[in-house]
Parts: sequence; C-alpha cells; structure tokens
Amino acid sequence: MTGGTHLVLGALSGATLAATGLFDSEPLAIAAAMIGALLPDIDHPYSRLGRKMRPVSDLVALVFGHRGITHSLLAILVMLVLLLQAPQWLGYAGALAVGYLSHLAADACTPSGVPLLWPRRRIFRVPGVSIQTGSISEMVVAGIGAMAAFFVIVR
Repeated sequence: MTGGTHLVLGALSGATLAATGLFDSEPLAIAAAMIGALLPDIDHPYSRLGRKMRPVSDLVALVFGHRGITHSLLAILVMLVLLLQAPQWLGYAGALAVGYLSHLAADACTPSGVPLLWPRRRIFRVPGVSIQTGSISEMVVAGIGAMAAFFVIVR
C-alpha cells in the first residue's frame, strides 16, 4: 500500500478509537494513529516517512530489509515498551499502536503479506484478498477509508 492509503487508514483507526471518548484530544489521537500508520515503512528509505528520516531508514533497511521486523508484532511490543518510558505520551500509545496495526492489516491485503511472527519467515496474508500497491483497488480502499473517517469524525 502507498503512504497515502496508510495515512487514510490510520486516520480512520484513530478516529474510531477517539470516538470511544478515552482521549482528552481527539485530533491528537488521530494524529498519533496516522504517525503509527506510517511507522512500519521506516524500513524503506523511499517511503513517506523514510524520506523524512533518511539516516534512520537507511540503517533499518540495511539491518532488517523491507517488511522485516517493522512489519511484525514484535515491533509493536517494542514500541509500546519504549512508550512506557514516556508517561506523558502513554495515553496516546494505544492510538499509535492502532495506527501501526492498521498498516500491518493493510499490507496483509497485498500479495507480499507481512511477517507477523518475525523472525520466523512465515508470511501472513488476508485470504482471498490481493490488492496491488498503486492499483485502482487500492484507490477504492483509500476512498472508502477517507469517507468512513470523515463520517466518524463528524458524527
């Protein structure tokens, strides 16, 4: 999936989570989820986030490759442990994690799938779904996600 689609799905997941009323700031919860939705692609130097954090992205890509550890459940666990060290952000750690999970779920809909149990090499895909990155079907997913996010936000 492209960065734009990940951002839209992150916004949808963040808005849905924020609609529970657990957050002091709905916009911050949505922003945290959107950031979380881009984080897994830090392992790709030409991704939306990779271009902004090029030295970090280059290092992660060199050590782990694309769709390695950053596309796994282990990465979410490590991220949450690190966020526990910053109590001021603890309330938004859930939103960040939900956005991160939205990225993994979206990539599991592509032919490449995701290595959820990394370092095990098993790839997980959503059965019966195969959305090519940049295809019309991805644009449809992004469009539906954007409309859904809009309706959740303006509820």
